Amino acid sequence: MSSTSLQQLKETGESLGLKEPELISFVREQQTLEREEREKQRQDREKEDERLEKMRLLEIERAKEKEKERQFELERDEKARQEKEKERPLELEREERARQFEQDQKERELQLKQ
Repeated sequence: MSSTSLQQLKETGESLGLKEPELISFVREQQTLEREEREKQRQDREKEDERLEKMRLLEIERAKEKEKERQFELERDEKARQEKEKERPLELEREERARQFEQDQKERELQLKQ
């Protein structure tokens, strides 16, 4: 309902055949109804604004949680990479020892054959 001017309300009341005491009551009632309607609309807008703000905050919270999960996964992957990097020299050393052992065995076999 749009706000109706006092003059418009008076004209509406007069068109309904209202005279002075009833006309004043009619205008006041209509103004009260319009005020109540504006208040209801304001409250509805506020509720909608609150709902939208809650949704926005929820989305922000979800984004923060996703970022935490992503960061956790990055840290986990980095730790795994570092562990693998630490094991690599040991693995290379084991492989070298195994090659050396095989080479030593072949040399012994050759010496025994001679």
